[in-house]
Parts: sequence; C-alpha cells; structure tokens
Amino acid sequence: MTTIFMTANSSIKRYALAFILFSLLAVSAHASPVPCIGVITAGGGVGFWRNIQQGALTAAQELNIKVIVRGAVDETDVQGQKHIIDYVVKLGCKTLVIAPNSLDRREDTKHLKQQGIDTLFIDRDVGGDRISVIKTNNYQAGFMAGMEMVKALKPLNKSRIAILRMDKNVSSTSLRESGFIKAVTNNGLEVVLDAYIGTTVSSGRINASKLLQEMHDIDAIFTPNESTSTSVLVTLKQLDKQDDVVHIGFDSHKFMVQAVSDGKMYGFISQQPFLMGYKAVQTAYQVMQGQAVAPDIHTEVIFVNSDNIMAGEIQQLLGLSE
Repeated sequence: MTTIFMTANSSIKRYALAFILFSLLAVSAHASPVPCIGVITAGGGVGFWRNIQQGALTAAQELNIKVIVRGAVDETDVQGQKHIIDYVVKLGCKTLVIAPNSLDRREDTKHLKQQGIDTLFIDRDVGGDRISVIKTNNYQAGFMAGMEMVKALKPLNKSRIAILRMDKNVSSTSLRESGFIKAVTNNGLEVVLDAYIGTTVSSGRINASKLLQEMHDIDAIFTPNESTSTSVLVTLKQLDKQDDVVHIGFDSHKFMVQAVSDGKMYGFISQQPFLMGYKAVQTAYQVMQGQAVAPDIHTEVIFVNSDNIMAGEIQQLLGLSE
C-alpha cells in the first residue's frame, strides 16, 4: 500500500510540476509577444501590391518580426478594407501600415490611436492621426510624366492628349494626374479628353474602348497606374492604334515592359514598390521601439522607355534581372 501511495504521490508531483512549467511558459509568452505589424494594401494594381508585400516580408525576415499582409481586391471596396483593418487588429498587431482607399481611414486612425495602435500610411496620404507616410511624391512623378510627354510630342508637332484616369477618390493617382496636366499645359499641349475608366482592368478596357472609338484625332494618352495602363495598352492593340498614339503609363506590368521593348508603348513611370514596402515595415518597427521617424518618406521614381529599358539597373528595378 505504501508503494502504491508513493507512486501516486510522485505522479501527482510530476503533473503539478508540468502544470507549473506550462503556466510559466504561457505567462512568459504573454509577457513577451512576437512583435506584429499589419500591412493593409489597396487594390488597383496586382503587381504593384505584390511587390509591396515582398518588400514588407523581406524587412520582417531581416528584423525577425511578424508581419501580416492583407488587402482589398478593388480600390473602391472601402468597407472591405475596414473589415481587414479590424481583422488584423484582432490578430494582435499594434502597429498598422495602411494604403488608405478612402477618407474614412482618417476616422479609423483616430479610433486606432485611442486603442494604443499606431498607424502609418503607404503609397498615399489622406491625413488623420498617421505617424508617417511612405510614398512616391505623386505630384512630382506626374509632372515628370508630363515633361516626358512634351519631349515626345513637340518634335512631332502634335499636341492633343487624352488622360484616362482611375478613380476620383484615389488621392495618389489624382496627384499624378494633376502634376501631368500642369506640365503639359504649361508647355502648350492640349488635354482634349479627360475621363475616368475605373479601378479594374476589365472596367478599364470596356470604358477605354468606348471612349477611344468615339474620340478620334488623339495624339497621346496618359494613364496614372498599373490597371489603367494595362487596360489602355490592350485596348490600343485591339483597335490597332498602338503605332498611332504616344502612350505614357504609370507603374509596371509585364505587358507594359514587353510593349516598350517592342516599340508599342512610349514609356512609363516606374515606382519602387518593393522599397516602399520594405521601408514601411522598417519605419513601423522603429515606431514600435519608441523611436522618432520622419513624417514623410519619399521613394524615387524613374522613367522607363526604349532608351534605358535594357540597362542593368532598370532590369533590376523591374524584377527582370537574374
């Protein structure tokens, strides 16, 4: 009987010890959680956001922190982005990097701040309680595109331009369009068609096709992002107008790269989305560490055309180098 009692007592002690150790580990894990940063993207350019995600995850790996990347499919899905923000917060992320697809995000940053959650914006700025904004200087990038258009059209004695916009509620593309218009009108070129064609490639193709069939005698087209640029590129090919129109786009896509290489597209402004995502996570991590960060962090852009598309640095920027 004594032997049985001692065995049972030892067993109880072992279970008790195991429970204590488990409890201590749980408390320790609770006291020192893995740092979590949420990156919430917007729609309107699949390749662009994929590159931002790659940059964000690369920074996360280097910093040995947890980063959760989620995003709405469409730029106009305002409520969808709000649901994603709430979801990421529930997962425990205390710092968020958001590409705001609505002015509603200003109110969200206010509520997040009240919860002790810091917010940074990426790609565009809508104001509010964000700590920092990591983005392209979109107005200047649009102005650069406009000056390239001037260089392309002036020698040809052509001047009639169409601007096929994305969506009036997207601040980043609106700034690009404004910068472009300023550059071309200052130099005597005329904007004869100014229209929105939508946030997806499918809607862009439908609307662009209708507009370009109705509007003749257009010398050039500017498109302010990946979805509008690819939409118009495909539409011009279907209408057999690629050789007749000087097309300058924005962002990059394999179809755009191929078109420039083949002489079917004049060029495009390329951002650095990988670097943008990388810097955003680095900056968010600094915020988590209580460090001061710059309120505005700009990443550079470059104009890609047939003259430089084969250069090593451009190939690397476009993800084409081995």
